[in-house]
Amino acid sequence: KYVEKQGKLWHLRYPLADGTGFVVVATTRPETMLGDTGVAVHPEDERYKHLLGRKVVLPLTNRHIPVVADPFVDPAFGTGCVKLTPAHDPNDHEAGKRLGLPSITVIGFDAKMTLEAGDKYAGMDRFECRKAVVADLEEQGLLEKIEDYTHQVSVSDRTGAVLEPLVSTQWFMDVKEAAAAALEAVRNDRIQFTPEHWETVWEHWLTNIQDWCISRQLVWGHRVPAWTCPNCGGVHVEMEAPAHCHHCAHPDLDQDPDTLDTWFSSALWPFSVFGWPDRTEDLKRYYPTDVLITGYDILFFWVARMVMAGLTQMDEVPFRRVYFNSLVRDAHGQKMSKTKGNVIDPVGTMEEFGTDALRFSLAIMAAPGTDISLSDSRLQDSRNFCNKLWNAARFVQMSLTDEVTLALEPELGEAEFWMARRLKEDLTRVTEAIEAFRFHEAAEVLYHLVWDDFCATYIELAKVQLQTGTPRQKAAILHFLDILLRSLHPFVPFLTEEIHEAVMAGRLAQGEPELLAARSWPLDHPMLKAEGGDTTLVPLLQEALSTFRRLKKDNGVDEGKRVPAFCSLSALSVFAETLKSLAKLESLTFTEADLAGPTRAVAVVASGAVALELAGLKDPAAERAKLEKERDKLHKELEGLRSRLSNESFLAKAPAEAVETQRQQAAEKEARLAKVLELLG
Repeated sequence: KYVEKQGKLWHLRYPLADGTGFVVVATTRPETMLGDTGVAVHPEDERYKHLLGRKVVLPLTNRHIPVVADPFVDPAFGTGCVKLTPAHDPNDHEAGKRLGLPSITVIGFDAKMTLEAGDKYAGMDRFECRKAVVADLEEQGLLEKIEDYTHQVSVSDRTGAVLEPLVSTQWFMDVKEAAAAALEAVRNDRIQFTPEHWETVWEHWLTNIQDWCISRQLVWGHRVPAWTCPNCGGVHVEMEAPAHCHHCAHPDLDQDPDTLDTWFSSALWPFSVFGWPDRTEDLKRYYPTDVLITGYDILFFWVARMVMAGLTQMDEVPFRRVYFNSLVRDAHGQKMSKTKGNVIDPVGTMEEFGTDALRFSLAIMAAPGTDISLSDSRLQDSRNFCNKLWNAARFVQMSLTDEVTLALEPELGEAEFWMARRLKEDLTRVTEAIEAFRFHEAAEVLYHLVWDDFCATYIELAKVQLQTGTPRQKAAILHFLDILLRSLHPFVPFLTEEIHEAVMAGRLAQGEPELLAARSWPLDHPMLKAEGGDTTLVPLLQEALSTFRRLKKDNGVDEGKRVPAFCSLSALSVFAETLKSLAKLESLTFTEADLAGPTRAVAVVASGAVALELAGLKDPAAERAKLEKERDKLHKELEGLRSRLSNESFLAKAPAEAVETQRQQAAEKEARLAKVLELLG
């Protein structure tokens, strides 16, 4: 990696060979000047055109090196003259090849100076040599000046040591044809990326690809399959070790000591694991694969290499789709690093929060194209979700009798029809999201389906019938739990399998697998096809329930204190016992009569009203003030809606759905206002 460091910029004098003066070069690594083989200037730099073709004497070595021109030189850097050390700088190496300059290695792999650096410096550490070179140049009057200089230095990510570019002999592969084929495979949709924007990165990298260095100087890995004859120097690259040299028949050949690049070996994975190069049955069946899921940080290292290898060796892409998953970062969005000490230990995290809580956190945060900033608060939320599901399942289990099974046809009421619709709507969204690799969206929908709809609403509504209902009535909640477990299993597999084993044992329909993982995706469950019921009743019930609770709180009545209540919404009479139980009411009377009274707390619900009898507890003046406040609020909201709906420009430009939504809101508020005015008399 590159880090910014404070260093020095040494300006060195290189005498012209004809004795007529000198040129000045600037360098941050004076020890490398011992390997210089040229001095370069920009071809258009008028200051030095008269020096092109002439030679300078390389200080401390007395070697003569040429002054050459190359466009890579920045005339504004230093003096505009650049020393060329092809063996110790990548840019110099390329320039040296263009200009035909020799390459002299003066620093070895042990970071010490070589014999090529001269007898005086050979064996010195590179940084000790730097001091010696600077001192010798100064003694000879060839050090013009030293400047403080801030620059980017390449260092080892693991040790922090300054890295030294060195020339070495390596094996390379020409991949231009393979890269062109890989580009075409993505362009014509034989391979599809999610997110799609990675196609742009793919185009950039493969369009500008260079020869691939496939050899490494490592102990472990696949050995390079190349053998050299010590007798004639012939090189043999073969699948199996040759018995003798094919050129001179020498029997003892030396295998190259290098190993293949890890990504070269990994590139063969999609077909090598199935018996390749033999055309095995497994290879025919499993190649190409369907989906590759991997981190975007190895798009070039691994994905591109696999595609090139597959097209080259198998004449077919290795997979049809690639999903680039998010990278997990710390709570501050920084990449995890042992050096920074911000690595999250997955084992410790699972022990603290639970394996499924960690898994669910990663899923719900995995929006395509974004990274995951994992924090304890996010993990805590997921653990709470898992606990919520566990407790709901325990409640269901304790409420069931032996005759309640999944084979029993459930009896459906208004609450069941509502829950079935919610399940169908949300599972359709979950299915579409999973198929499109939007795992975060699927997890988010399931979270609210379980927490808000199943636990907070349906179980509350079903509590009465779970206590007193028939087996067929109780079977409905068993089916709903079964659907949720099957849909949640990909996200929280351990928890759902545990619940499934505990609750569904002995209750599964004949022929159903006992293992949850082996059961089908529940989108085609018969319960999701249930038709009937009034779609407005449960939302209306929820509003009435919250209003009763709010009235108690606003009037200083303890939540658990049971008081008489009244409701003008007769449609909710089917939930009379449920409302009484959940709102903790002494009695609940449904009536069309005026609910207002000097000792009652009244509130509008939809186009009706609810009231609590608070004789001895209620302040009539305060209650009237609340109704007047709501009246004024509704007047103001209606004024804005009516203004918008009378605006011809809005009606002409806004989508029809938006206009209809505004009209519905206006109608609802007008009905509420009418009720408030009625209560105020």
